[in-house]
Amino acid sequence: ETMDETGVGEAVAWAESEGWQPGLGDHRPFFAADPEGFFRSVTDGETVATISVVRGSPDVAFVGLYIVAAELRGQGLGKQLWDETLGRFEGLTLGLDAVPEQVATYASEGFEPAYGNARFSAEAADLPDPEPGSPIQPATSVPFEDLVAFDAGHYFGPRPDFLSQWMNGEGRQGLVATNDGEITGFAASRPTSTGNRIGPFFAANKDTARDLLLALAGRLTGPISVDAPEPNRNAFDLFTNLGMEKSFPTTRMYRGPAPDLPLDRIYGITTLELG
Repeated sequence: ETMDETGVGEAVAWAESEGWQPGLGDHRPFFAADPEGFFRSVTDGETVATISVVRGSPDVAFVGLYIVAAELRGQGLGKQLWDETLGRFEGLTLGLDAVPEQVATYASEGFEPAYGNARFSAEAADLPDPEPGSPIQPATSVPFEDLVAFDAGHYFGPRPDFLSQWMNGEGRQGLVATNDGEITGFAASRPTSTGNRIGPFFAANKDTARDLLLALAGRLTGPISVDAPEPNRNAFDLFTNLGMEKSFPTTRMYRGPAPDLPLDRIYGITTLELG
C-alpha cells in the first residue's frame, strides 16, 4: 500500500537505524516531492518492508528507502514489494544509488552502472573562512521561481513542492551565489543525528562552489558531509584540497535511458534516497 507522511517518517527512521544518516525531518520534503511515491508491505497491521519510487519528471523516477524489517530478512518480503512496486513504473527510467555490495543485485534487475559517487566529510570548524565579498546570500533572497528553475537544470525536472519544504525547519540552511542577478550556485544543508549533510549543491564553477561550501560551513557546527559524483573532477579536487575525508562510495545506476545531467556542475547530489 502507499504510505502517508507518517509512514514515510517510519521509513526514514528505519534508514536512520541502518546508519544511512538521513536528515532530521527529511520525511516532510520527501513526501511533498511525490505523495504517491512511497510504498510498504504490511502484515498484521505492521510494516514489514518499505520502498520509495519518487517521480522527478514524467520520464524519470528514483528508487530509495528499500528496507525490510531486520527480524524478517531472508524471507523474500523485500523482493515481493520490489516486484509489485516497480512493475507499476514500466516505461520510465528508474535510477538509484547503490552501495558496493548491492551493485550486482541491482544489475540482475536490469540496472546499469552510470558513475560512482563518494562522500566527503570534515569538521565545519576545520574549513577556512569564506573570501571577503563572496557573492553569497540566503536562498530566500531570490525569487522562488528562479531558484526552482536553476535547481531543475541540475535535476530530473522542477520540484517546487520539495524545495519549498527542504530548506524550512530547525537547522536547515539554503544559500545561493548570484552574478548580475542570475543564480550561479545553490547549496542547502540540513542537520542529521551526527552532523550536517549538504545537498543539493550545484555551481557553475569551482570558485563558486568553494564560496558556497565555506559560507555554509561558517553557519554550521560539527561534522559536514557531501556526496559528489565522480565525473565532476573539480568537485573531488575542491574537497580534497580542503582536507575533507573521502568515504562511503556508491554507484549511480539506471534502468532505461540515463538522463542527461550536467555532472560538471553537480558538486553534491540532493540525497541518496531521491537522487
